[in-house]
Formats: sequence, structure tokens, C-alpha cells
Amino acid sequence: MATEKTPIGTKEAGKMLGVLPQTVVRLIRQGKIPGFQVGDVWRLYREDVEAYIQRQMEKARQSDDQEKK
Repeated sequence: MATEKTPIGTKEAGKMLGVLPQTVVRLIRQGKIPGFQVGDVWRLYREDVEAYIQRQMEKARQSDDQEKK
């Protein structure tokens, strides 16, 4: 059985990321977070934003590990 993904807007995604909605649109356009347009409105899936956060946290951990060496 397929799991339903939860669509959210750029405002909510921005709150999750601690950035402005415009920054979320820029991340979508840069291909860093998957997103799609419905008319003039950008939408994302909450799970994709959470995955992006996890990737960024992993990058930060790896960077910290490199600095400690």
C-alpha cells in the first residue's frame, strides 16, 4: 500500500527550514528540494523538506568531523 505524501506551501516549508518562502522557491529552482507548481503557487511534500533537512544535518556533521581531524 502506497503512503500518501503531505503537500505543503512555501510558507510552511520556510518555517520548517527557518527561511523565507522566496528562499524555498530558490531551493526548488536549484533542484535542491523537489517541488511543483499548481497555477502560480509552489507546493512541496513535507517528507521531501524533512529529507532535505536530514541531508543538510549530515553534511554539517561530516564537515565538523573533517575540521576535527
